[in-house]
Amino acid sequence: MDDDRTDPPARLRRRARQFLVHSFLYYRLGESVISDEAFDAIAEELRRLRAEHPAAALPFAEVLDKALGPEGSGFQIRHYPPEIVSTAFKLLYAVSQPEVDFLERRGYTAVLEPEPDTS
Repeated sequence: MDDDRTDPPARLRRRARQFLVHSFLYYRLGESVISDEAFDAIAEELRRLRAEHPAAALPFAEVLDKALGPEGSGFQIRHYPPEIVSTAFKLLYAVSQPEVDFLERRGYTAVLEPEPDTS
């Protein structure tokens, strides 16, 4: 993953996606994969970055700007962009199925062949 600490607009976009994904999980599905404190920190940083870079291109700005009130809650968001919903479900699945590896999640089974005995 790229280091977005030196690119504030990239960090703003990343925090916006995180805010929306976790808002959807919590307020629409009743699921939480991060603590309330972590969500509050994302919301606070997002508000700060949005204020510092108001002209930065931001996907889903119309949804975010309404939700970033004083409490920084996604409760009032009624319609989430499909990309956010998809990402939220992928994250929830990945978190809820950690013991299932990449191949098994896609319906494949890895068959390991025994190494030939060379002795």
